[in-house]
Amino acid sequence: MTMAYENFQDVGSDEKTQKIDKGTSSFSALPFPSAVWNICSVFRLLLFSLGLGLLLLVVVGIIGSQNSQVQKDLLMLRRNFSNFTSDTMANIQELTSKGHSLQEMTKSLKDEVEDHRQELQTIRSFNQNMASLKSTLEKKEEELKTEQSAMLLKIQQLVKDLRTVNCGLADLRRNGSVKTCCPLHWLEYDGSCYWFSQSEKSWSEADKVCQLEDAYLVVVNSQEEQNFIKSHKSTFNTWMGLTDQNGPWRWLDGTDYKQGFKNWAPDQPDNWYGHGLGGGEDCAHFTSDGRWNDDVCQRSYRWVCETKMDKAS
Repeated sequence: MTMAYENFQDVGSDEKTQKIDKGTSSFSALPFPSAVWNICSVFRLLLFSLGLGLLLLVVVGIIGSQNSQVQKDLLMLRRNFSNFTSDTMANIQELTSKGHSLQEMTKSLKDEVEDHRQELQTIRSFNQNMASLKSTLEKKEEELKTEQSAMLLKIQQLVKDLRTVNCGLADLRRNGSVKTCCPLHWLEYDGSCYWFSQSEKSWSEADKVCQLEDAYLVVVNSQEEQNFIKSHKSTFNTWMGLTDQNGPWRWLDGTDYKQGFKNWAPDQPDNWYGHGLGGGEDCAHFTSDGRWNDDVCQRSYRWVCETKMDKAS
């Protein structure tokens, strides 16, 4: 801007010189009024040039002042940007440092978690082993209890068998005239001995087996005896010593049927002929629930033998 102003001043000076030269030459040639006019024109031109120069100086000053302010602002911006950059770099370095610390902490935590996980797996494995060992011990304990119970039952049975053998020997010494104990594998109840079969035969064949044992098909005299037989016969149909083959119903040991205990199922005995086996139903048996029913004597059922035990010793 300063160079342009100086060039402008040079151009103005040249023009002024040319005009003055021209004016001088004209002044000498022109009359006096024209000379005065020319002098005024030159003076006006000088004033205009001075005014223009002052204006330019003001403009240049203003522009220079603004340029200076802009430079100050730029300098301030540079300083602020430098400070901002420095602060930002410092923050970045701090964050980077914290990031490294966080990574190290995370790795440490991961290692710690892995250690705890392994410890937890070890504990779980230990607990599983303990549970397995506990289960094994419980099974062994149950097996021992079962074996102990079985052994106790065997011992009790051996004691009973020993007593039965001793009792049988004592009966043999008396020539069998007095029976003071039940035979081996028979059950004792209320002065009688009972034997429960594990096979099936017809009523007449079962009666013959009982007679060979010096006994007879069971005779029921009370509800208590009924309950005892029911508890040992299971749910199988089982023959008893009650029949009407040769007339009215009678017990094989001569017990009075009409005045004695009865436990017939509803609508029994019915002497049903619809079974297709010929004849009616002349032999009594225990049903699955223990109540009595008449049936064809040729059917094969389990049976119970009974014999009385003498009270004398």
